[in-house]
Amino acid sequence: MTYLFVGAGQAGSAIVDSIFDYTNDSLLGFFESTDISTLATPLVFNSTIRDLENLSNIPTDNQYGIAEQHGVIPATEPGFEEKVTGGFGRKPNNAYDVLENHLEELENVFERRFSSGRAGRNNAGQDDEQNDTVSSARQQGEEIQFAFLFFGLGGGTGCGISSHLARQIKNFTNSKTSVITVPILPNTSGGMGTGDDKGATAGRQAWNARFGLNKIHDVSDGVILVDNQRISYLDSAGGEFSDYNDFIASAFHDIVAGPVLNSIDASEVDSVDTPDIDVQDIVTSLSFGVGEDSEPGYGAIGRSVTMTKNLSGYLLPLIGNKKIDSSTLLRLSTSKLSLDGMEVSDAEKAISLVRAPSSNIGSGSNSIKSGTIKEYLERGVQQGEVNIGVALSDRNLASVTTILTFRRENIDRIDEIFEAAEKYERETQEVVSQ
Repeated sequence: MTYLFVGAGQAGSAIVDSIFDYTNDSLLGFFESTDISTLATPLVFNSTIRDLENLSNIPTDNQYGIAEQHGVIPATEPGFEEKVTGGFGRKPNNAYDVLENHLEELENVFERRFSSGRAGRNNAGQDDEQNDTVSSARQQGEEIQFAFLFFGLGGGTGCGISSHLARQIKNFTNSKTSVITVPILPNTSGGMGTGDDKGATAGRQAWNARFGLNKIHDVSDGVILVDNQRISYLDSAGGEFSDYNDFIASAFHDIVAGPVLNSIDASEVDSVDTPDIDVQDIVTSLSFGVGEDSEPGYGAIGRSVTMTKNLSGYLLPLIGNKKIDSSTLLRLSTSKLSLDGMEVSDAEKAISLVRAPSSNIGSGSNSIKSGTIKEYLERGVQQGEVNIGVALSDRNLASVTTILTFRRENIDRIDEIFEAAEKYERETQEVVSQ
């Protein structure tokens, strides 16, 4: 059983690559540590060789190219470089159509990656009835428990192919896998463009974003939005994307892997209450209703972190402990949300994870007060539905990672993007008609 992290296109693949940089969560690697690769499997799909070559943490066996003439191509296939010759020119509808024509190849990716090895081992020496059972289990894709799908909405590849990827994951697992989609909204303020094409570039990206959001809605169990407009005010914004990707990756690593991959046994910590959250709690927090009436909520994620020791504490472990202001840590977490312009009071639900050394969890004067965090969120969110988890860490760092969930119709940023898309559509149609 595994979690699946899928990156589509340049932006989505880069974030997944950053998440799998967390193969050693211990300070300088001096102590026993967590390794996300023991819990999760990465897959990336892209149409540009250069972007795939820039990945540092995704094995080549887990990389796939998308090409108009050849469909889905494993990066290990001979002649891969000649077949994957370029992107889709910011045209997600073209990428969507190409993958739609090659869905069988996409199905084969999941069959080979997650079932063929097991089937081969189990089928040896079994009768037809047993083989049918194995085939049924293989079709269910029991190895994939949850999937996170990251993709940019401003370009062509990720925006165009992501709904097919989400749907195929569900088809492969007979809808047993919950799929959390993580679309990356483009900067539509025009600030990243230059010259006369500034507005046109922003408008095209808005049109793409509308296309991608509409395609992904019905195949998502929950959506977490990442907004590139959050860093658009920086003069050097073009060089800040790597840092922003790392921030998003650290937030996802903490809240997804943190509760599972603890290097400290909570049972060994006296008088410490460590309530658990898991990925199913995240899915529940990111949705409204149940069963067939369920609708995906649209969330934003934020994280804050502080040191639990001053410099003297690193030299002499019994001294130098710092007092942690729980309220400030939470407020920093929610002020750094991945979605522009949203507040706690706009949210319907919230889920938050506190992660810290055992000495900073409990009733001590230097401890994080998880009750204070829960009370603050319960007063703020509209439904009052709040889930708090505590995970232990072997690092001298305390972090609070929070996801706030909103209804799609209450997110002004989406309305802004849709309005810009409609304006772009009207203007380009006028140009064509002249």
